Amino acid sequence: MTISSSSVTSTSALRRQDVHSQYNDTALRQYKVIVEVYVVGTLCALGIAGNVLSIVVLGRDHTNRRTTGFMLQMLAVTDAVYLVCCLFYQTLNCAINWTHWLPAAVQGRWPYVEVYVWPIASVAQTATVWLVVVLTADRYIAICRPLHAAQYSTVSRVRSAVAAVWIAAAVYNLPRFFERVVVVVDVSANSTSPSVTSSPDLVPPPTTSPGTIVDGGRAAVQRTAMRDDALYVLVYKTCLFFVLRFLVPFTALAFFNQRLIGAMRASDQIRQRSARYSVAAGVKERQHTRTLVVVVVVFVVCELPDLTLRVWIALHHHSPDYVAFPRDRLLYVNVASNLLLTVNSCINFVIYCFMGRRFRLILLRMIGCGQNWPRQYHQNTTW
Repeated sequence: MTISSSSVTSTSALRRQDVHSQYNDTALRQYKVIVEVYVVGTLCALGIAGNVLSIVVLGRDHTNRRTTGFMLQMLAVTDAVYLVCCLFYQTLNCAINWTHWLPAAVQGRWPYVEVYVWPIASVAQTATVWLVVVLTADRYIAICRPLHAAQYSTVSRVRSAVAAVWIAAAVYNLPRFFERVVVVVDVSANSTSPSVTSSPDLVPPPTTSPGTIVDGGRAAVQRTAMRDDALYVLVYKTCLFFVLRFLVPFTALAFFNQRLIGAMRASDQIRQRSARYSVAAGVKERQHTRTLVVVVVVFVVCELPDLTLRVWIALHHHSPDYVAFPRDRLLYVNVASNLLLTVNSCINFVIYCFMGRRFRLILLRMIGCGQNWPRQYHQNTTW
């Protein structure tokens, strides 16, 4: 489920000269290249393919509730968009800043991509968070409020909710598109040291990012006055982030999942006491709910390290005398938390394969491995 999908609060403890020292840190350089180029690059490629397959398979599975299948497809689309952004702002960005592998032409044009790819990734990650909430709420209505399902859990309402989530995510992240701009700077007047962290706000970047020298100047990314405004940082990047990206969605997820788990336990007790219980329908509904609960639990586990890091930095920024800030260690934590956000956008396909027998069957038939299975198995297999 990211990211650093959005910028964390800057802190006075991180000085600009630290950028140059960490750039020369061989261990950190090797760690970032291994994780962000090799591991994240591989995960993004596999994750994009897995999400595309999920969209196709879920579209062919007619045993799902229409709203559930549609929401899972939209979640896969959002994850795929985020992973494409990861290839740019993590893998490509790390290759440009920490290696000399890429040609000068790519480095010269990277600033024009960099100013847009991070905000787009933040839009995708925000949409992912709230799509998980909408998906869980839809499942809650279907399981815990079945009498209201015909009114509220409809395809038209779910489509409207998905559209509202994307629009709200774009509006919420709109200011991020104006936080940095591309400028052409005089080579002799600025340091050529590159930005070295995948999260552009964990360490204040140098005045410019690397670029190709053209006619005595080079394209570079520079922060705007809005991005450095104290009120903007406090209200938008701290308060709104923690309310809209953490407090409200995670509270909703905790409520819905607690009720869903309780409903599953009650269903199991009823099934054990009643011999007339509809086995096929009950198994299918419980399987759908269990799969969703696992998806949400993995989502929360992968998101929490990034949120914890942001809280830590925010607390240190406002109370530097009471909250320690081991910069060197947190730089490694930052890379690891970004990796978990990438894993979150890749893992749903694996969860569906392990927990969904119907999903596995359709997938195997798509690739030509399930053609000879008995027809009775195809009819009786639940998701």
